[in-house]
Amino acid sequence: MRRAQWFPGAMARAMRRLKEDLALVDLVVELIDARAPASSRNPRLLSLCRQKERLILLHKADRSEEEINTRWLLHFRESGEEALLSSVQLPRTLKPFFDYLELRRRRLLRGRLKRALRLVIVGIPNVGKSTLINYLAGRAAARTGDQPGITRGRQWFRLTPGVELLDTPGILPPVLSPERIFPLAAIGALPPGRADPQEVAAWLLRLCLERGKTERLEERYEGLQPAAPEAMLQQIGAIRGCFLTQGKVDLDRAAMILLRDYGAGKLGRFSLEEPPG
Repeated sequence: MRRAQWFPGAMARAMRRLKEDLALVDLVVELIDARAPASSRNPRLLSLCRQKERLILLHKADRSEEEINTRWLLHFRESGEEALLSSVQLPRTLKPFFDYLELRRRRLLRGRLKRALRLVIVGIPNVGKSTLINYLAGRAAARTGDQPGITRGRQWFRLTPGVELLDTPGILPPVLSPERIFPLAAIGALPPGRADPQEVAAWLLRLCLERGKTERLEERYEGLQPAAPEAMLQQIGAIRGCFLTQGKVDLDRAAMILLRDYGAGKLGRFSLEEPPG
């Protein structure tokens, strides 16, 4: 396991700026990855936003299992937290979000403040924040990409009449506990080099085996036979032609292929974490 410490100066500055930005908004939308809801939350964000109304969006819900999604929603609501599913690939999931914003906007107008509802979407890098903002704004309003932390600078967007959004960069906590490294690496939320791809791939394969989720793996990599995770990674490398000059399987390349396929949803709907209890 490589070192789990990652909190560069840019992220520390982003945290300070977010603290200032929170004074400007009425609502904090916490975006987390529906495949790893526990690991993709940021304890420092929760501490900063404690005094603000907050809504949790379990994003990329089309890539996590429906039954587990439902259980996570119930878990959050039983904990006293408002939560909704979201996915730009499933536009119907965003209607409840827009309905929530409209109700919140009307409530604001009934008070003494006669202005637009102002919100901020916060979350760790690469949970789909910029992609979601682009979709909500209906235009290429924020830069998107596959690398964590691509969003730069401060930007305001008008989502709907009477609803304004402040964009902020993604933020990670200062110290990542060991149990969070593999889920975060599997969903692409860590910078390159922060986790060994072979270890992450083996962890993902082991989880598939434990939960009986190998069917899509066997479909994706024709000829793959369930075995120990390390042996399966060897098979995937051979099936995909990942060989070194000596004829050995390039396990790093095989691991990256597996992780890219999982991240893109090509291995089917598969949740990495289940709610407690």
